[in-house]
Amino acid sequence: MADLPTKINLTVVTRERKIIETEADEVVLPASDGEIGILPGHTPLLTTLRVGVMRYRSGGKVERMVLSWGFAEVLPDRVIVLAERGVLPGEIDLAAAERERSDAERELMYLSSEDPEFAVAEGKLEESIALINLER
Repeated sequence: MADLPTKINLTVVTRERKIIETEADEVVLPASDGEIGILPGHTPLLTTLRVGVMRYRSGGKVERMVLSWGFAEVLPDRVIVLAERGVLPGEIDLAAAERERSDAERELMYLSSEDPEFAVAEGKLEESIALINLER
């Protein structure tokens, strides 16, 4: 029987750039059905991601970032995240996120839930809230 891995190779990429490539002890992803925790040796799976905060732990240090939609491939020794957008804490412009939240809330007031633009505005609102909460 093969030994279980002791670390996870974590890679997070968007269309524009590779954001993270590191080793982690644990990864928590904002999956479409709720958060999923991943430890070394996890059963392989493919999942869709929603807007939310991804956390990963290396040693005693926990790092976080906001992911906006995407997919994750989980293997026993690695996690590969393909995200529409990924934002690290140091990249957050709190004032801009507050403006985006305000604009999205205003837009949602005038849209019906059946309107195709409703989902877009709702996604913008969720992303801006995640950015604001990560920065606090």
